[in-house]
Amino acid sequence: MLKRLWLIFGPLLLASLLVFLLIFFYPENLSHNLLEEKYSAAAASTESFKERSQKVRAFTDPNMRFVPFLGSSEWIRFDSMHPAVLAEKYNRSYRPYFLGQAGAASLNQYFGMQQILSEIENRQAVFVISPQWFTEEDYEPASFQNYFNNDQLTAFLENQEGDIAAKHAAKRLLKQNPGLSMRGMVEKLSKGEELTEVDHTIINLFARFNERQASLFGQFSIRGQLKYKEHVENYLKDLPDQFSYDALEKIARKDAEENTTNNDMGMENHFYNTQVKKDLKKWEGYQKNYNYLKSSEYNDLQLILNQFAKSKVNVLFVIQPVNKKWMDYTGLSEDMYQKAVHKIRYQLESQGFTNVADFSKNGGDPYFVKDTIHLGWLGWLAFDKAVDPFLSNPKPAPTYHLNERFFSKDWATYDGDVKEFQ
Repeated sequence: MLKRLWLIFGPLLLASLLVFLLIFFYPENLSHNLLEEKYSAAAASTESFKERSQKVRAFTDPNMRFVPFLGSSEWIRFDSMHPAVLAEKYNRSYRPYFLGQAGAASLNQYFGMQQILSEIENRQAVFVISPQWFTEEDYEPASFQNYFNNDQLTAFLENQEGDIAAKHAAKRLLKQNPGLSMRGMVEKLSKGEELTEVDHTIINLFARFNERQASLFGQFSIRGQLKYKEHVENYLKDLPDQFSYDALEKIARKDAEENTTNNDMGMENHFYNTQVKKDLKKWEGYQKNYNYLKSSEYNDLQLILNQFAKSKVNVLFVIQPVNKKWMDYTGLSEDMYQKAVHKIRYQLESQGFTNVADFSKNGGDPYFVKDTIHLGWLGWLAFDKAVDPFLSNPKPAPTYHLNERFFSKDWATYDGDVKEFQ
Protein backbone atom coordinates (compact mmCIF):
# COMPACT_ATOMS: atom_id res chain seq x y z
CA MET A 1 0.00 0.00 0.00
CA LEU A 2 2.77 2.41 0.95
CA LYS A 3 4.66 1.51 -2.21
CA ARG A 4 1.59 2.21 -4.31
CA LEU A 5 1.04 5.57 -2.60
CA TRP A 6 4.67 6.43 -3.21
CA LEU A 7 4.36 5.59 -6.89
CA ILE A 8 1.37 7.90 -7.10
CA PHE A 9 2.49 10.80 -4.95
CA GLY A 10 6.25 10.33 -4.79
CA PRO A 11 7.08 12.00 -8.10
CA LEU A 12 4.84 14.94 -7.20
CA LEU A 13 6.53 15.37 -3.82
CA LEU A 14 9.99 15.15 -5.38
CA ALA A 15 9.06 17.67 -8.06
CA SER A 16 7.67 20.03 -5.44
CA LEU A 17 10.85 19.67 -3.37
CA LEU A 18 13.03 20.36 -6.41
CA VAL A 19 11.01 23.45 -7.29
CA PHE A 20 11.30 24.66 -3.70
CA LEU A 21 15.07 24.13 -3.67
CA LEU A 22 15.45 25.79 -7.08
CA ILE A 23 13.59 28.86 -5.91
CA PHE A 24 15.21 28.97 -2.48
CA PHE A 25 18.76 28.82 -3.81
CA TYR A 26 18.15 30.89 -6.93
CA PRO A 27 20.50 33.90 -6.85
CA GLU A 28 18.93 37.33 -6.59
CA ASN A 29 19.12 38.93 -10.02
CA LEU A 30 20.06 42.59 -9.74
CA SER A 31 21.75 43.08 -13.09
CA HIS A 32 20.74 46.46 -14.45
CA ASN A 33 19.22 47.27 -17.79
CA LEU A 34 18.22 50.91 -17.93
CA LEU A 35 15.82 50.52 -20.82
CA GLU A 36 13.93 47.69 -19.14
CA GLU A 37 13.86 49.66 -15.91
CA LYS A 38 12.31 52.59 -17.74
CA TYR A 39 9.70 50.26 -19.19
CA SER A 40 8.83 48.95 -15.74
CA ALA A 41 8.82 52.42 -14.17
CA ALA A 42 6.34 53.82 -16.69
CA ALA A 43 4.19 50.70 -17.01
CA ALA A 44 1.99 51.63 -14.01
CA SER A 45 0.91 47.99 -13.97
CA THR A 46 -0.31 45.72 -11.19
CA GLU A 47 2.88 43.72 -11.55
CA SER A 48 5.27 46.66 -11.28
CA PHE A 49 3.26 47.88 -8.29
CA LYS A 50 3.23 44.80 -6.10
CA GLU A 51 6.24 42.71 -7.15
CA ARG A 52 9.63 43.26 -5.54
CA SER A 53 12.33 42.53 -8.11
CA GLN A 54 11.48 45.20 -10.70
CA LYS A 55 11.31 47.92 -8.05
CA VAL A 56 14.53 46.93 -6.33
CA ARG A 57 16.42 46.72 -9.59
CA ALA A 58 15.36 50.23 -10.63
CA PHE A 59 15.90 51.87 -7.26
CA THR A 60 19.42 50.44 -6.99
CA ASP A 61 20.57 51.42 -10.48
CA PRO A 62 23.78 53.47 -10.01
CA ASN A 63 23.32 55.29 -13.32
CA MET A 64 19.77 56.59 -12.96
CA ARG A 65 17.85 57.98 -9.98
CA PHE A 66 14.41 56.43 -10.07
CA VAL A 67 12.05 58.12 -7.64
CA PRO A 68 8.91 56.42 -6.28
CA PHE A 69 5.74 58.23 -7.32
CA LEU A 70 3.07 56.67 -5.12
CA GLY A 71 -0.67 57.08 -5.67
CA SER A 72 -3.52 55.21 -7.31
CA SER A 73 -5.02 55.38 -10.81
CA GLU A 74 -3.82 58.86 -11.84
CA TRP A 75 -0.55 57.51 -13.26
CA ILE A 76 -2.32 55.76 -16.17
CA ARG A 77 -3.79 59.07 -17.45
CA PHE A 78 -1.11 59.62 -20.07
CA ASP A 79 -0.86 62.65 -22.31
CA SER A 80 1.97 64.83 -23.60
CA MET A 81 2.42 66.55 -20.20
CA HIS A 82 2.56 63.35 -18.15
CA PRO A 83 5.52 63.34 -15.71
CA ALA A 84 7.11 60.34 -17.44
CA VAL A 85 7.08 62.20 -20.77
CA LEU A 86 8.53 65.43 -19.42
CA ALA A 87 11.26 63.66 -17.44
CA GLU A 88 12.39 61.72 -20.51
CA LYS A 89 12.12 64.55 -23.02
CA TYR A 90 14.13 66.98 -20.93
CA ASN A 91 16.54 64.41 -19.53
CA ARG A 92 15.77 65.16 -15.92
CA SER A 93 18.17 64.01 -13.21
CA TYR A 94 15.48 61.52 -12.12
CA ARG A 95 12.83 59.29 -13.59
CA PRO A 96 9.46 58.65 -11.94
CA TYR A 97 8.70 55.07 -10.93
CA PHE A 98 4.92 54.88 -10.77
CA LEU A 99 3.48 52.83 -7.93
CA GLY A 100 -0.30 52.71 -7.84
CA GLN A 101 -3.41 51.16 -9.26
CA ALA A 102 -7.13 51.86 -9.23
CA GLY A 103 -8.52 51.04 -5.80
CA ALA A 104 -5.15 51.07 -4.09
CA ALA A 105 -4.86 53.48 -1.18
CA SER A 106 -2.57 53.99 1.83
CA LEU A 107 -2.77 50.44 3.18
CA ASN A 108 -1.64 48.87 -0.10
CA GLN A 109 1.09 51.47 -0.41
CA TYR A 110 2.31 50.76 3.12
CA PHE A 111 2.72 47.03 2.55
CA GLY A 112 4.28 47.63 -0.87
CA MET A 113 6.83 49.95 0.73
CA GLN A 114 7.95 47.13 3.04
CA GLN A 115 9.67 45.50 0.04
CA ILE A 116 11.88 48.51 -0.68
CA LEU A 117 12.70 50.10 2.69
CA SER A 118 16.47 49.92 2.24
CA GLU A 119 16.12 51.35 -1.28
CA ILE A 120 14.09 54.41 -0.22
CA GLU A 121 15.92 55.23 2.99
CA ASN A 122 17.26 58.80 3.00
CA ARG A 123 15.78 59.33 -0.46
CA GLN A 124 12.89 61.34 -1.90
CA ALA A 125 9.38 60.38 -2.91
CA VAL A 126 6.20 61.89 -4.33
CA PHE A 127 2.90 60.77 -2.82
CA VAL A 128 -0.43 61.68 -4.42
CA ILE A 129 -3.42 61.72 -2.09
CA SER A 130 -6.95 61.46 -3.40
CA PRO A 131 -9.55 62.67 -0.86
CA GLN A 132 -11.86 60.09 -2.49
CA TRP A 133 -9.90 57.43 -0.59
CA PHE A 134 -11.39 58.74 2.65
CA THR A 135 -14.78 57.06 2.45
CA GLU A 136 -16.90 56.10 5.44
CA GLU A 137 -17.08 52.50 4.27
CA ASP A 138 -13.84 50.54 4.17
CA TYR A 139 -12.81 49.47 0.70
CA GLU A 140 -13.52 45.92 -0.36
CA PRO A 141 -11.06 43.23 0.84
CA ALA A 142 -10.81 41.97 -2.74
CA SER A 143 -9.41 45.33 -3.83
CA PHE A 144 -6.71 45.17 -1.17
CA GLN A 145 -5.87 41.53 -1.85
CA ASN A 146 -5.45 42.20 -5.57
CA TYR A 147 -2.29 44.19 -4.81
CA PHE A 148 -0.99 42.16 -1.85
CA ASN A 149 1.29 39.13 -1.89
CA ASN A 150 3.23 36.89 0.49
CA ASP A 151 6.48 38.74 -0.16
CA GLN A 152 4.91 41.91 1.24
CA LEU A 153 3.70 39.89 4.23
CA THR A 154 7.11 38.47 5.16
CA ALA A 155 8.78 41.82 4.48
CA PHE A 156 6.34 43.44 6.91
CA LEU A 157 6.93 40.74 9.53
CA GLU A 158 10.68 41.20 9.18
CA ASN A 159 10.52 44.99 9.41
CA GLN A 160 8.03 45.44 12.23
CA GLU A 161 9.22 46.79 15.58
CA GLY A 162 6.26 45.89 17.77
CA ASP A 163 5.11 49.51 17.98
CA ILE A 164 1.65 51.03 17.57
CA ALA A 165 2.13 51.20 13.80
CA ALA A 166 2.82 47.46 13.58
CA LYS A 167 -0.20 46.78 15.78
CA HIS A 168 -2.47 48.90 13.59
CA ALA A 169 -1.08 47.44 10.35
CA ALA A 170 -1.60 43.91 11.66
CA LYS A 171 -5.20 44.61 12.64
CA ARG A 172 -5.94 46.13 9.24
CA LEU A 173 -4.26 43.22 7.47
CA LEU A 174 -6.36 40.67 9.36
CA LYS A 175 -9.51 42.55 8.41
CA GLN A 176 -8.63 42.99 4.75
CA ASN A 177 -7.13 39.53 4.26
CA PRO A 178 -8.54 37.14 6.89
CA GLY A 179 -7.29 34.05 5.06
CA LEU A 180 -3.64 35.11 4.85
CA SER A 181 -0.77 32.75 5.60
CA MET A 182 1.22 33.10 8.85
CA ARG A 183 -1.96 34.43 10.42
CA GLY A 184 -0.90 33.44 13.92
CA MET A 185 2.09 35.76 13.83
CA VAL A 186 0.03 38.63 12.50
CA GLU A 187 -2.50 38.07 15.29
CA LYS A 188 0.32 38.32 17.85
CA LEU A 189 1.34 41.68 16.42
CA SER A 190 -2.26 42.89 16.43
CA LYS A 191 -2.37 42.22 20.18
CA GLY A 192 0.98 43.87 20.83
CA GLU A 193 2.65 40.54 21.63
CA GLU A 194 6.31 39.84 20.85
CA LEU A 195 7.25 37.24 18.26
CA THR A 196 9.33 34.30 19.45
CA GLU A 197 12.73 33.21 18.13
CA VAL A 198 10.97 30.36 16.35
CA ASP A 199 8.61 32.86 14.73
CA HIS A 200 11.54 34.92 13.49
CA THR A 201 13.27 31.83 12.13
CA ILE A 202 10.17 30.87 10.16
CA ILE A 203 9.73 34.42 8.92
CA ASN A 204 13.33 34.61 7.73
CA LEU A 205 13.04 31.27 5.96
CA PHE A 206 9.91 32.24 4.06
CA ALA A 207 11.18 35.75 3.43
CA ARG A 208 14.27 34.39 1.65
CA PHE A 209 12.05 32.03 -0.35
CA ASN A 210 9.72 34.87 -1.38
CA GLU A 211 12.62 37.11 -2.37
CA ARG A 212 14.21 34.39 -4.51
CA GLN A 213 10.84 33.60 -6.07
CA ALA A 214 10.42 37.27 -7.00
CA SER A 215 13.90 37.29 -8.52
CA LEU A 216 13.30 34.10 -10.49
CA PHE A 217 9.89 34.91 -11.93
CA GLY A 218 10.48 38.65 -12.21
CA GLN A 219 12.79 38.09 -15.18
CA PHE A 220 9.97 36.37 -17.08
CA SER A 221 7.52 39.20 -16.50
CA ILE A 222 5.89 40.98 -19.38
CA ARG A 223 8.07 43.89 -20.38
CA GLY A 224 6.53 47.32 -20.71
CA GLN A 225 8.12 48.09 -24.08
CA LEU A 226 4.88 48.57 -25.98
CA LYS A 227 3.34 50.67 -23.24
CA TYR A 228 6.48 52.77 -23.04
CA LYS A 229 6.40 53.46 -26.76
CA GLU A 230 2.70 54.29 -26.66
CA HIS A 231 2.62 56.25 -23.42
CA VAL A 232 6.00 58.02 -23.46
CA GLU A 233 7.97 57.86 -26.71
CA ASN A 234 5.04 58.73 -28.96
CA TYR A 235 4.67 62.11 -27.25
CA LEU A 236 8.33 63.13 -27.27
CA LYS A 237 8.32 64.36 -30.85
CA ASP A 238 5.43 66.74 -30.11
CA LEU A 239 7.34 68.68 -27.46
CA PRO A 240 9.83 71.50 -28.09
CA ASP A 241 13.49 70.59 -27.68
CA GLN A 242 14.06 73.71 -25.61
CA PHE A 243 12.19 73.48 -22.32
CA SER A 244 9.64 76.25 -21.82
CA TYR A 245 6.50 76.21 -19.67
CA ASP A 246 4.91 78.80 -21.95
CA ALA A 247 5.47 76.62 -25.01
CA LEU A 248 4.29 73.52 -23.17
CA GLU A 249 1.16 75.27 -22.00
CA LYS A 250 0.21 76.14 -25.58
CA ILE A 251 0.63 72.51 -26.60
CA ALA A 252 -1.30 71.26 -23.58
CA ARG A 253 -4.16 73.70 -24.16
CA LYS A 254 -4.42 72.80 -27.86
CA ASP A 255 -4.34 69.07 -27.05
CA ALA A 256 -7.03 69.52 -24.40
CA GLU A 257 -9.27 71.59 -26.66
CA GLU A 258 -9.12 68.94 -29.38
CA ASN A 259 -9.92 66.13 -26.96
CA THR A 260 -12.81 67.60 -24.95
CA THR A 261 -15.32 68.31 -27.72
CA ASN A 262 -18.18 65.92 -26.93
CA ASN A 263 -19.18 67.11 -23.45
CA ASP A 264 -19.52 70.30 -21.41
CA MET A 265 -17.70 68.97 -18.33
CA GLY A 266 -14.18 69.34 -19.69
CA MET A 267 -13.64 65.58 -19.73
CA GLU A 268 -11.54 63.77 -22.27
CA ASN A 269 -13.77 62.49 -25.07
CA HIS A 270 -12.95 58.80 -24.79
CA PHE A 271 -13.41 58.76 -21.01
CA TYR A 272 -16.74 60.56 -21.29
CA ASN A 273 -17.99 58.18 -23.97
CA THR A 274 -16.97 55.00 -22.18
CA GLN A 275 -17.40 55.87 -18.51
CA VAL A 276 -19.98 58.63 -18.15
CA LYS A 277 -22.30 59.22 -21.11
CA LYS A 278 -24.30 56.00 -20.95
CA ASP A 279 -25.24 56.40 -17.28
CA LEU A 280 -25.12 60.18 -17.03
CA LYS A 281 -28.60 60.50 -15.52
CA LYS A 282 -27.70 57.96 -12.84
CA TRP A 283 -24.86 60.14 -11.60
CA GLU A 284 -26.99 63.23 -11.02
CA GLY A 285 -26.99 63.93 -7.27
CA TYR A 286 -25.25 60.59 -6.67
CA GLN A 287 -22.62 61.97 -4.26
CA LYS A 288 -24.73 64.43 -2.28
CA ASN A 289 -24.43 62.37 0.92
CA TYR A 290 -20.73 61.52 0.59
CA ASN A 291 -18.61 62.31 3.62
CA TYR A 292 -14.80 62.18 3.51
CA LEU A 293 -14.34 63.40 7.07
CA LYS A 294 -14.93 60.05 8.78
CA SER A 295 -12.76 57.23 7.49
CA SER A 296 -10.28 54.56 8.57
CA GLU A 297 -8.11 55.91 5.75
CA TYR A 298 -6.84 58.63 8.12
CA ASN A 299 -5.35 55.91 10.31
CA ASP A 300 -3.93 54.10 7.27
CA LEU A 301 -2.35 57.34 6.09
CA GLN A 302 -0.59 57.53 9.44
CA LEU A 303 1.07 54.20 8.62
CA ILE A 304 2.57 55.85 5.55
CA LEU A 305 3.74 58.88 7.51
CA ASN A 306 5.20 56.67 10.22
CA GLN A 307 7.18 54.70 7.63
CA PHE A 308 8.41 57.77 5.79
CA ALA A 309 9.63 59.22 9.09
CA LYS A 310 11.41 55.99 10.10
CA SER A 311 13.06 55.75 6.68
CA LYS A 312 13.96 59.46 6.67
CA VAL A 313 12.27 60.01 3.30
CA ASN A 314 11.83 63.58 2.12
CA VAL A 315 8.41 63.41 0.52
CA LEU A 316 6.25 65.81 -1.45
CA PHE A 317 2.52 65.25 -1.00
CA VAL A 318 0.18 66.19 -3.83
CA ILE A 319 -3.56 66.57 -3.21
CA GLN A 320 -5.73 66.02 -6.25
CA PRO A 321 -8.74 68.13 -7.25
CA VAL A 322 -12.20 67.07 -8.32
CA ASN A 323 -13.67 68.25 -11.62
CA LYS A 324 -15.85 71.15 -10.40
CA LYS A 325 -18.59 70.59 -12.98
CA TRP A 326 -18.71 66.92 -12.05
CA MET A 327 -18.80 67.86 -8.36
CA ASP A 328 -21.78 70.13 -8.96
CA TYR A 329 -23.60 67.56 -11.10
CA THR A 330 -23.17 64.72 -8.62
CA GLY A 331 -23.91 66.89 -5.60
CA LEU A 332 -20.58 66.39 -3.88
CA SER A 333 -20.31 69.03 -1.16
CA GLU A 334 -17.53 71.52 -1.82
CA ASP A 335 -17.55 72.55 1.84
CA MET A 336 -17.21 68.95 3.05
CA TYR A 337 -14.49 68.29 0.49
CA GLN A 338 -12.40 71.26 1.60
CA LYS A 339 -12.84 70.33 5.26
CA ALA A 340 -11.50 66.87 4.43
CA VAL A 341 -8.53 68.41 2.64
CA HIS A 342 -7.94 70.64 5.67
CA LYS A 343 -8.02 67.58 7.94
CA ILE A 344 -5.54 65.74 5.70
CA ARG A 345 -3.22 68.73 5.61
CA TYR A 346 -3.37 69.11 9.38
CA GLN A 347 -2.35 65.48 9.81
CA LEU A 348 0.56 66.05 7.44
CA GLU A 349 1.82 69.45 8.44
CA SER A 350 1.44 69.13 12.21
CA GLN A 351 3.91 66.24 12.04
CA GLY A 352 6.46 68.03 9.87
CA PHE A 353 5.34 66.87 6.42
CA THR A 354 5.19 70.42 5.11
CA ASN A 355 5.99 69.76 1.44
CA VAL A 356 2.44 69.85 0.12
CA ALA A 357 1.17 70.78 -3.35
CA ASP A 358 -2.54 71.29 -2.83
CA PHE A 359 -4.57 71.38 -6.05
CA SER A 360 -7.91 70.78 -4.35
CA LYS A 361 -9.20 74.22 -5.40
CA ASN A 362 -8.19 73.88 -9.06
CA GLY A 363 -11.02 71.58 -10.10
CA GLY A 364 -12.78 74.38 -11.95
CA ASP A 365 -9.73 75.53 -13.92
CA PRO A 366 -10.05 74.75 -17.66
CA TYR A 367 -8.17 71.63 -18.77
CA PHE A 368 -6.74 71.01 -15.30
CA VAL A 369 -8.60 67.73 -14.71
CA LYS A 370 -8.77 65.07 -17.39
CA ASP A 371 -11.87 63.21 -16.24
CA THR A 372 -13.71 63.35 -12.92
CA ILE A 373 -10.85 63.36 -10.41
CA HIS A 374 -7.50 62.96 -12.20
CA LEU A 375 -4.95 65.50 -13.36
CA GLY A 376 -4.36 66.03 -17.06
CA TRP A 377 -2.95 68.58 -19.52
CA LEU A 378 -2.59 71.83 -17.55
CA GLY A 379 -2.96 69.92 -14.31
CA TRP A 380 0.13 67.87 -15.14
CA LEU A 381 2.02 71.08 -15.89
CA ALA A 382 1.09 72.48 -12.49
CA PHE A 383 2.16 69.17 -11.00
CA ASP A 384 5.52 69.45 -12.76
CA LYS A 385 6.07 72.98 -11.48
CA ALA A 386 5.82 71.63 -7.94
CA VAL A 387 7.57 68.30 -8.39
CA ASP A 388 10.54 69.12 -10.62
CA PRO A 389 12.18 71.75 -8.35
CA PHE A 390 11.65 69.44 -5.37
CA LEU A 391 13.36 66.47 -7.05
CA SER A 392 15.99 68.38 -9.04
CA ASN A 393 17.38 69.94 -5.86
CA PRO A 394 17.30 67.03 -3.42
CA LYS A 395 17.50 67.78 0.27
CA PRO A 396 17.49 65.48 3.31
CA ALA A 397 14.23 64.84 5.10
CA PRO A 398 13.19 67.40 7.70
CA THR A 399 12.70 66.45 11.34
CA TYR A 400 9.33 64.79 11.70
CA HIS A 401 7.26 64.86 14.88
CA LEU A 402 4.97 61.83 14.88
CA ASN A 403 1.77 61.85 16.91
CA GLU A 404 0.28 58.48 17.82
CA ARG A 405 -3.16 60.06 18.27
CA PHE A 406 -3.55 59.91 14.50
CA PHE A 407 -3.90 56.13 14.84
CA SER A 408 -6.97 56.58 17.06
CA LYS A 409 -10.57 55.99 16.08
CA ASP A 410 -11.30 59.42 17.57
CA TRP A 411 -9.21 61.02 14.83
CA ALA A 412 -10.58 58.79 12.08
CA THR A 413 -14.13 59.91 12.91
CA TYR A 414 -13.40 63.50 13.94
CA ASP A 415 -15.25 66.12 11.90
CA GLY A 416 -14.74 69.25 13.99
CA ASP A 417 -12.13 72.00 13.98
CA VAL A 418 -8.81 70.17 13.69
CA LYS A 419 -7.07 72.71 15.91
CA GLU A 420 -9.38 71.70 18.74
CA PHE A 421 -8.64 67.98 18.42
CA GLN A 422 -7.18 66.71 21.68
